[in-house]
Order: sequence, then structure tokens, then C-alpha cells
Amino acid sequence: MVKDYYKTLGVERNSSQEEIKKAFRNLARKYHPDTNPENKAEAEEKFKEVSEAYEVLSDEKKRRMYDQTGHVDFGPGRSDFTWQDFSHFEDFSDLRDIFGRIFGGGGGPDSFFSGFGGQQESLDLLTNIRIGLEDAFYGITKTIKYKRNAPCNQCKGSGSRDGKIRTCSTCNGSGQQRIVQGQGFFKMVTVTTCRTCQGRGRIPSEVCNVCKGSGSTSITESLEIQIPKGSQNGLRLRVRGKGQSNLGQTGDLFVVLNVADENGITRNNDDLYIINEISFPEAALGTVKEIQIFREKHELKILGGTQPGEVLRIKGAGMPHMNGHGAGDLLVEIKVVVPKHLTSAQKELISKLMDDNGKKHSWLKG
Repeated sequence: MVKDYYKTLGVERNSSQEEIKKAFRNLARKYHPDTNPENKAEAEEKFKEVSEAYEVLSDEKKRRMYDQTGHVDFGPGRSDFTWQDFSHFEDFSDLRDIFGRIFGGGGGPDSFFSGFGGQQESLDLLTNIRIGLEDAFYGITKTIKYKRNAPCNQCKGSGSRDGKIRTCSTCNGSGQQRIVQGQGFFKMVTVTTCRTCQGRGRIPSEVCNVCKGSGSTSITESLEIQIPKGSQNGLRLRVRGKGQSNLGQTGDLFVVLNVADENGITRNNDDLYIINEISFPEAALGTVKEIQIFREKHELKILGGTQPGEVLRIKGAGMPHMNGHGAGDLLVEIKVVVPKHLTSAQKELISKLMDDNGKKHSWLKG
């Protein structure tokens, strides 16, 4: 069922970004667990629905895709929204207590933010590569180019001009700040990421003039990726140490394969499927056909009396197993082709066949 994100937020299709943001803020407060103690689970589910709607409508690219197609791709092969897809936590600092209470668990609001889009976000990177079914069949080496933050050559990734790092005086090395709001007896304490050290707990004694203290610089990297035989669509290949860098720490690069069917060949797990055309005489009398899959040739024995739509199997002629042992099967669907134009001799033979068939089954006549 197509989701109506505009209806979920209660806004018009031509609403501005400010109107969409205001609607989300009001709904987030409306479904705060403290205001719905008797329907907490329902409120939390509703909160996730409005968050999904806001994630799509607040992003120009996602909103355009949704307006044109009625759906949004949140990731390779994914149409379902998860909290990893929500990228606007920092836009609503006044709602951190709400996010934290609903989804932060025992670690408080910042434990939730650190895992999903906060200052301590993952250093891993993800990119996609599209290959054909033949490349997956034989395996191939592909060169990819992508952008990442690599360790700064000037400061060797430390962020410090002289290589010296000191404890952050704002948070005393904890990476967190406690903010007290309210007066008198009623006070609320909020724990947030330290803005001085960005949650790291340490800062350079003298900031590097190249990376401005971040410890990394943006580069375009070129890598050769070895794609193994039998690779499945959606397979993630991991390249260690080629993700984002941040003050001495570097994540990994994940390459997601998009394997496309080609040349009339489709795939189901490790089995391959094709349609093969034969003539009526071949189907009636039987024949032997040569079937070619990519650069491989196989012999298919078709028995007399084979029916249209019948599927024949060639064992071990499918996709190689990724473990290097064996392969799937090749499934061949038989399609009997009826000629559109016949010679007089051919018509005479078919008429005789019809007559003989009618005599043979004369008992069918009333």
C-alpha cells in the first residue's frame, strides 16, 4: 500500500520546508510517551511514522522521487524505513529528550544519537557497483572511484600541528556536557555531546593548518575490487581500512553488488533460467539442441512429445557456488513456435495429420 507522507504530517503537497518542519515538531510532541501513558506502544509507532514522513519530505531528492513514483529507496534493495535512515536528529535539539526516551534505552538520549547520525557516527562507507550476470558468472575485477576522508598527511591524522593532544577542558575528557534547564525545584538535566571536542574528549594543542584539527582531508580514491564467481545480487564486499578517517581511526568500505539479468537469462538463487524456442516437429519427434550460456555450451536432449511450457533441467550448468564447489542448474522452458506462413506441401502434410488424428479419436464424436 502506498504511504501518504503528506497526510501523515497533515500538510499540503505544496507545503514549504518550514511548514513541514513545524508539522513534524508538533506531532513529535503530540506522541511523546509521557502524554500517552495508556497507549505508549501505539504512540511510539506513530512517532516512527511521522519521522519517516519527515525524512522523505524534508529531503529535496527523496521528496521528488516520492512525488514522481509514490515510493522512496532508503538503500540498496530497501523500501522500508529504519532509524538508520533518519538524518535529522541534530535539527531538533529541543526534542532530544523525546528521541532518547523512546529509542535510547538505558544509555540516555546521547546513546541513541551516537548510534544514529550523531557525532560518533560510524566511519564505515558504503558504495554500489553494477555488474552483469555474466560478470557474476565468471568473476571479474572492477575499478571503482569514490570520495572519502583520509588521514591528513600534514599531521598524520592527529589533527594537531605539533602532534600534541590535550584533554578537553570543557568536558574533562568525557566527551559529554551536562546542561541544566529550569529554575527552583524543577530542573531538567540534559546530557549532550561536547561541542568543544565534538565528543572526542581530547583536542589538539595546536590545530593543524591543513585539516583544521579534523585529522582528515577529502580525497578521491581508486580501488580494484575482486568480484568472486557466483556473486549474488546485494552481496557486500568489505575492504578494510578504506572508509572514513577521524583522528587516527579509520572505518571500512562496503561495496554492494547490483547484479542485473541479461541476454534473456534470469537467476533464482544459483539456478539459471532461459526460454528456448523449438518447432512443432521437433517437439513432436524429439531433437537435440545446443544451448549456449555466456561462453559455455551444453547439449539439451528434447524427447518426442515434449509439451509447450515444459521445463527441462541441465544439472550443474547454472551459477557457480561461491564456496567454489559445484554449481546450480540450468532450467530451460520449451516454447513451441507455430509458423505463420506455410507452403502448400506443408499445409497438405498438416491436413493429413489432422485427418489421421481425427480418425484415431473418432470415438470422441457423438
